[in-house]
Amino acid sequence: MNFEAGIRFIVFLVIFGVTNYQMMLRRYENDIKKKKYLQQEKISRLYPKGSFIF
Repeated sequence: MNFEAGIRFIVFLVIFGVTNYQMMLRRYENDIKKKKYLQQEKISRLYPKGSFIF
């Protein structure tokens, strides 16, 4: 394996790693949004509309 092929392989690994990280980060952020929304839905079911708690 020559020097140029080694550099190309390292660049490929870096690009692949960055894209993989970005996809996982987006999925994590979407999961957090879904969990937050579901938590608000569960809480809103506990307190029906029109009720007010002091």
